[in-house]
Amino acid sequence: MWAVIGVWDIGPELIDELRAQVPLMASSKVGTPGFLHGTWTLDGHMVQVYADEANARRYHDEMRAGGFLERPGLRCVVWAVAEVGAESGH
Repeated sequence: MWAVIGVWDIGPELIDELRAQVPLMASSKVGTPGFLHGTWTLDGHMVQVYADEANARRYHDEMRAGGFLERPGLRCVVWAVAEVGAESGH
């Protein structure tokens, strides 16, 4: 398994807008090729787990190429792909 990890600094002028979008961000990934599960926080952190490296890198590259990582008031601090070493359930 492979993860796409993102961390953003969010300006105070955008925090309420982005928090309201978190459920949509999460639900929109269902059905994405290779997507297994993800976690989105209300303060700009995200981890999405993919079944394989190719799909994780595809999503990672599409977001970068589409210009979705930064805009005024939103600065991407971390945008990385990493191999998952272990998971724990609840």
